[in-house]
Amino acid sequence: MPRRCSALLALTLLLTGCADPGPADDGPRPYRLEPACPPAGSPPLASADLVNQVVARGDLPYWQAGDVGASARLSDGRLVWVFGDTVRAGDVTPRLVANSLLVTSGTCVSQLLPPGNGPVVPDVSGDVVRWPMSVVVLPPTEGLADAGVDDVVVVLCARTERGDGSGGALDFRFRGTTAAVFTVRAGEAPQPLEVLELTPDDTSEQQVNWGAAATVSGDWYHVYGTRLTGEPFEFGRELYVARIPVADPADRGTWRFWDGTRWQPDIAAAAPVLAADGGVSQTLSVDEVDGTWVAVSKRGGDLADFVWTWTAPGPTGPWAPSRALPAPAGYDTGVLTYAPLAHPEVPLSSGGLLVSVSRNTTDLAQLLARPEVGRPLFAEIPRPR
Repeated sequence: MPRRCSALLALTLLLTGCADPGPADDGPRPYRLEPACPPAGSPPLASADLVNQVVARGDLPYWQAGDVGASARLSDGRLVWVFGDTVRAGDVTPRLVANSLLVTSGTCVSQLLPPGNGPVVPDVSGDVVRWPMSVVVLPPTEGLADAGVDDVVVVLCARTERGDGSGGALDFRFRGTTAAVFTVRAGEAPQPLEVLELTPDDTSEQQVNWGAAATVSGDWYHVYGTRLTGEPFEFGRELYVARIPVADPADRGTWRFWDGTRWQPDIAAAAPVLAADGGVSQTLSVDEVDGTWVAVSKRGGDLADFVWTWTAPGPTGPWAPSRALPAPAGYDTGVLTYAPLAHPEVPLSSGGLLVSVSRNTTDLAQLLARPEVGRPLFAEIPRPR
């Protein structure tokens, strides 16, 4: 019987070794994909223009718009995409859910639907939801592999308390990090394995938002966290990093946090690898691209007006920034652009790097009437070196 994780302290992950695989894979498989797509193949998503064409079709009744859109590639070649607040078609109930997951095979797009057609990761309560921040695909543990599992998908979510709307577009509060773990068999729908509350509820606005980015590089699963300092007029966030062995992520004794000098086991000793002055947004992407570590975010936080890349020789930095794309924050106009992310698992014929920018509006009625205003926009930038 695989060991179970105890109540996890800070961020961490995971996962696959943390749950008994029997019932999840031998019993009913309630999550389904609609529509059914063929195995991964042609035509591939080879350009930002093509991805935007696929998004613009928006013909899925259960996905008309959504933000974030972090992505990862399954071992069978398909892509998984995780989104936050998701608008569905007018005849679908509920019309708005806190999260969704799409699976793409070439240009074919399927939405993952649970029983009841609600969010794929259940809400905590009526006013506390789970917003996806990052997603990775890990190999299964021995027990899961024996049960026919090919991949384990880990979605790190921001456990978020919604306000009453009086605070406008920013009327929400981060409460902690949740890991939603899914198993996948080749060509099939992801199935839920377990939802783990990785960090306890915390009302502090200066806590580290662990899971803001995550990536797998070689034998290591790297998880990044962002933190507001609370200093006046400082809207950028500090960036932190931890790493966990892919081979045995359930062993808490192997988790390490960067303290500015070395990897060590004490989460309280974690130190920022990027300062808040000129720092990143709440959610970002960090990936190893052709041997170079690349972060994509807004420099100066969510209120900034440009997408930047940071490059480094390793996961801890040092980070060199470079401006990439205009993306006006829009809080003064009501037309929002935020949370830029890279998608290096999507190879482009140009050799560039695919990035997405989330879009939204402060006018909920407009969003429901015209969901296209809340769909991500994709672009190509030179591949950072």
